[in-house]
Amino acid sequence: MTSQGVPEVPRARLGPLRRAGDGGQGIVYFTDRVKINVSWEAAYKEYLPTTSFNPYVLRQMVAFVPELDADSGRWLCENTAWPAALVVDGGQVTGFLMRRIPERFRMPWGENGADVPAALQYLLNPQTYLNRKGIHLDGRARLRLLEAIADVMARLHSLNVIVGDLSPNNLLVDLSNPGCFFIDCDAMRLRGQDVLDQVETPEWSIPGRGREPTATAAADSYKFGLLAIRLFAQDQMGQDVSALAGVSNDLGVLARRSLDDNSTSRPSMGDWLSVLRTAQFGRVQQAPPARRVITSPWSSRRVAVPPQPAAATAYASTAPRATTPVGNTPPHQTVAPKPTAAARSPQASVEHPVLTAVVTWMVLLLALGCAVSVVAFVVNLF
Repeated sequence: MTSQGVPEVPRARLGPLRRAGDGGQGIVYFTDRVKINVSWEAAYKEYLPTTSFNPYVLRQMVAFVPELDADSGRWLCENTAWPAALVVDGGQVTGFLMRRIPERFRMPWGENGADVPAALQYLLNPQTYLNRKGIHLDGRARLRLLEAIADVMARLHSLNVIVGDLSPNNLLVDLSNPGCFFIDCDAMRLRGQDVLDQVETPEWSIPGRGREPTATAAADSYKFGLLAIRLFAQDQMGQDVSALAGVSNDLGVLARRSLDDNSTSRPSMGDWLSVLRTAQFGRVQQAPPARRVITSPWSSRRVAVPPQPAAATAYASTAPRATTPVGNTPPHQTVAPKPTAAARSPQASVEHPVLTAVVTWMVLLLALGCAVSVVAFVVNLF
């Protein structure tokens, strides 16, 4: 069933619903009766009766993907839980269907190794916490992850989409094949319009609240700067640029510009991409442990430690049983390659005390040391 070319699915057709989580705006359910693009398992977000939302803008979001060229539409669906179809009940829009979180963005980071959405918030913790969770993340991996996030945000901006409430609990990550996946997409701003009132996660809000508009490219830049600073500082709340600047002076400059109260001074996502790519060819130091960790109670739009997925968006995939296709974007499966093993440095030693032999060995060691450093660099980079 469609209205003005936008897919609409009666709520009754979703069949038995399994509650996946809830939050301040709505409840997320799993449904096995439908699929997105005849390929992806579906989740249904149903707005609470008390939630004020704009069904007209939500309809525009659903219509957005078919309006794009095939490559852009596929890309958007692979990197976001974008609204794919309206759900109606009694002639009223009650919510929307979206794809469930892809398996590559789920990790055994929960309590007792439970499989959970790989939210970025897990990575903003001290090294002891990461070690306990079995999360391996060195400086170069952090750079590659930031590059992947900046790339997605740059492309979203090119499509006239603003993230708005950029925070570590609505951004999922893949470390083995660096990538990211945005959830809570109905909170994004499309072509200057909003489905929901814009809100900001505590400790991730723009400065001078009330003086600067929210959900702009400049606001996204500010929050990305915070993300980059905190990822290297391993700190959930800080704004100390020193750890990031220690990796690259240019990154430190960008981070300081991102936090500027003057929004016109902030760098674009393209500026970040260029410097992040260059920084990966330099020597990357491990970030120091954080000085503090948030211990505030968890809510649907707050950060907490130990991190737990936000209830309204922490939905998981189950075995496919869907029968009704929804959406028009061609399916595409992404397989994350296994990470490469680090190269071992060959060893050399001096065996003869004769002066000429010592000199010869020193020359050989110097040459060998250069070769070893190049091999290690290539392995760590790729």
